[in-house]
Amino acid sequence: MLWIIIALITTNLLTLIFWRGGDETTQVPDQKQLTSDDATEDEPVVAIVDDERIHHQDWQDYLESHYGETGLREMINHHVIQKLAEQHNIQVDPAIVDLEVSFLATVHGELAEDQIKTIEEEWRREIEDRLLTEMLFTKDVTIPEEEIREYYDTYERQYNFSQRIELSHIVVDDLDTANRLYQELEEGADFKALAYEYTIDEDSRATGGYIGFFATQSTFLPTNYLEEASNIAPFNYTEPFLGNQGYVILYLHRELPELELEYDQIKDHIRVKLAIEELEETPSIEALWEEFEIDWIY
Repeated sequence: MLWIIIALITTNLLTLIFWRGGDETTQVPDQKQLTSDDATEDEPVVAIVDDERIHHQDWQDYLESHYGETGLREMINHHVIQKLAEQHNIQVDPAIVDLEVSFLATVHGELAEDQIKTIEEEWRREIEDRLLTEMLFTKDVTIPEEEIREYYDTYERQYNFSQRIELSHIVVDDLDTANRLYQELEEGADFKALAYEYTIDEDSRATGGYIGFFATQSTFLPTNYLEEASNIAPFNYTEPFLGNQGYVILYLHRELPELELEYDQIKDHIRVKLAIEELEETPSIEALWEEFEIDWIY
């Protein structure tokens, strides 16, 4: 009987300890804790629309479902290309990348000052990956030297880029208005906002005064624009001056330098272009995956 009593007491004590320990680590939620608002109140909030919150996890789930596979595929492609290029000792001449970035910038148009570095780095990576893919795809294709030379002589101008400047302007009828707007700019006013409101140049009003890139030797540059732009640093504006349409405040976004690629720099690039035309097949990065053991979640 004594041993039975001791066993029962021990069992009760162990049960009591177990439940108390469980209380410290596991709380039984009440109905209030199960409501959606309280269940997510500790999650980071990335946006609020009126009283409705968008939580970080919701955002992550959306990105994963819409862009997850595409983004991961791009990352794998980049690693595959870089590894194969290193194995085969294949490199892209940086001057060719510079040339493509310059042309792309003139086509893309206005970029904010704080966006340029990030966006152009992305362009460079994409251009280099594309060119390396083409080089890997055609590495065993031989094109006669005379064909390469003939192509270069025919399309040489494609591999030259003239110096260009990117401009915006505000044009007004009188000097008093121009001076007043200049003073507002000095006090921190936004150039585009003033152009929307005051410029008399209807062609550029809708773009906040933006008029694009001009070759420095272009006959389309309005009178005095090149001279005035040469006196200021990029991402700055001039004092008012008299132009063709009226009094002008000119904004210089940036300058793109002249680029001239010699035949020796460009001949392998031309060989690749002609080889792709000969193969009549579009290079595919995914076709190169076969050379690696790739295991991914999709």
